[in-house]
Amino acid sequence: MKATLLWALFLGLACASCASAPTRAVTTTPSGAAAPEGTPATVAAARSVPTTAAPTVTSGPVTAPPVTAPPVTAHVPTPAMRADASPGRAAEAPAAPRVPVQTRARGGAADLARSRRDVMTSPLQTPLQALAAANGAARQRPSRDGFVAARHDYFYEPGALFELYANPNYVSTVLLEPGETLHDIAAGDTSRWMVSEATTESDGEGRAVVLVKPKAAGLRTNIVLITDRRTYLIEAISQPGEAYAAQIAWRYPPRAQTAAQAVSIESLNFGYRVRTVRGATPHWSPTRVFDDGRRTWIEFSPTILATDMPPLFVITGEGRELVNYRVHGTRYMVDRVFDVAELRIGVRKPVVVRIERRATSAAPGAPGAKGARRTSRATLQ
Repeated sequence: MKATLLWALFLGLACASCASAPTRAVTTTPSGAAAPEGTPATVAAARSVPTTAAPTVTSGPVTAPPVTAPPVTAHVPTPAMRADASPGRAAEAPAAPRVPVQTRARGGAADLARSRRDVMTSPLQTPLQALAAANGAARQRPSRDGFVAARHDYFYEPGALFELYANPNYVSTVLLEPGETLHDIAAGDTSRWMVSEATTESDGEGRAVVLVKPKAAGLRTNIVLITDRRTYLIEAISQPGEAYAAQIAWRYPPRAQTAAQAVSIESLNFGYRVRTVRGATPHWSPTRVFDDGRRTWIEFSPTILATDMPPLFVITGEGRELVNYRVHGTRYMVDRVFDVAELRIGVRKPVVVRIERRATSAAPGAPGAKGARRTSRATLQ
């Protein structure tokens, strides 16, 4: 009985020592050599070995406690180890190749560059782009062959932009056509640019001059000149240094003759009487009045350019009427023929100069010749 118990205890201790020992799976390859641990063959063999529990030995009334062997854990290599690496050294596995994913790009760099290219090449432009392109095409700059001494002559074109390079240390001048009357001046930046008007004599005829001077360098503005003949669009640019535009002027395309030049002298009627009816004779009293049967011209002395020019009123059966006329230098041009008219300056004590058309000197076929005779007689009475 004692021998049986001792034998059972011996077997239990032996099984326990076997279970606590480390397990190493060894497999052989088809060639008969043992495969190293960690290889695919070893892993497959370890996975294929079934795990069984140790048998329970009983003898008589004494039953030994069941002994269960620990599960066998197979060594599986991680993705960071290669199959051909040594057991004690881990090597990085090659990264998986990236597969390009085709997506629909929207708003990326390629689309932005493509849209910019389309905008530059597309005939459809935004309003600002259209303005910039139009201004660039209309801009005229100084050229070497456009200078006469220090004056640069532009070729005038309606709607063109003419550049004027100014300097804070110098005054630039803008010279208009002889006999051209300047009506208005407008500048974009009047606080940092000085723009004023002056008059010079050219062959006995007044010639308007515009003086331009910036207060600092690095400025840019535009200047608009409105005359009785045309409109000038100037872009003034202030530059540092010593260079500046001393004077700019224009060459003009041949224009049609004026109405006074187109008619012959024989068809003009100079039969007008000019007299002062109130106050002393002013210096602005007309020197000559004539008409061609459709228009009337009133000429003054050159000194009138230095003073205010009087407004013109036409006397009709309903009273005194202010009429429209155009100023050409020292001359009024009225788009009608009148019998009696007045030039007036002043309110409380006005100075009045009356212009009367003589019927006997009317041009042949001139409208209102008979009426002029009757009006003149009534006025003389």
